[in-house]
Amino acid sequence: MALIKCEECGTEVSDRAEKCPKCACPISSPQQNNNVAKTQVIEQTSKALKKQLLVGSVVLILGFFFWILGSKTLGLILLIIGVLAVIQTKVSIWWHHK
Repeated sequence: MALIKCEECGTEVSDRAEKCPKCACPISSPQQNNNVAKTQVIEQTSKALKKQLLVGSVVLILGFFFWILGSKTLGLILLIIGVLAVIQTKVSIWWHHK
């Protein structure tokens, strides 16, 4: 039986323990790590589409604030542009998803 450090809190824990007694983080021994295949997650949404979604959301929020604060025409225009930009970006993200 060997003592290993918990990855979360640094407490020394037995390598046979299932979880850390202090923080309940699951403990994985080196033997378990060799038998388990690692999974890699790949982000598929491009930065350009994320940036476009962010800009559309900001325009939508600005339109809402302008509409609330009294500039109804400008607020409505920004709201419509923001909603259309967000919908178009969401459709593009869905369309290009692999």
